[in-house]
Amino acid sequence: MAAGTLTWCRFKDEASQLLRHSDRIKDGWEWTEVEEDQAGGSFLVKKDVIRPVGERVDVKDCVPLEEAEDEDNSDVLGVEYNMEEADTNTVPCELKETEYYRYQYHVLYSTSYSVPVLYFIASRPDGSLASLDEVWSIVPGSFQSRLQDDRWTFLTQQEHPVLGCPMFQLHPCHTATMMQPLMQETQDKDRGSCNYLVSWLSSVGPVVGLNLPLSYAQIGHVT
Repeated sequence: MAAGTLTWCRFKDEASQLLRHSDRIKDGWEWTEVEEDQAGGSFLVKKDVIRPVGERVDVKDCVPLEEAEDEDNSDVLGVEYNMEEADTNTVPCELKETEYYRYQYHVLYSTSYSVPVLYFIASRPDGSLASLDEVWSIVPGSFQSRLQDDRWTFLTQQEHPVLGCPMFQLHPCHTATMMQPLMQETQDKDRGSCNYLVSWLSSVGPVVGLNLPLSYAQIGHVT
């Protein structure tokens, strides 16, 4: 494999590690089997509610989403979306009467680039989809300034490669280049094999409001 990339088998193994930790801390990640045993045919899913500024909502300060909006708990993009079972699908009390965006994140394996790819969808309280301009407007300012020149190539709207529906995507073309130094560092320092997915998500997720709790560092390196 080229430097900074990973195989489908490693992607699945590291996704399993992430899921086990997510289950322990009730962080809401799930594995969706669509095309079993086919490279890239299954993926990680995370459902969440994000403040307009991209901040993660604290569950203890929230009320159930079904109490905050009058809409059906229907499937989202063909993936089961049961809000009664998902603690993170909640809205903070102060946002019940104001604007917020509900996000759903999908982490897929790209067979073309041999790296993970982050897809996501953002919807308004009435269920309508946010535009690309809206999504960009709620990217944290620190990232906007660094990505300004590449904003429409880094963040794009693409067809979901498995579900076939339109979603936003963080383009994977620079992922291997970004991850190569980290992978090399762990090898040079004889730290075992770095959990690629955790390191990658920690780097790119905050751009679109997806933040991993610090406890994921526990699975940052595996032997």
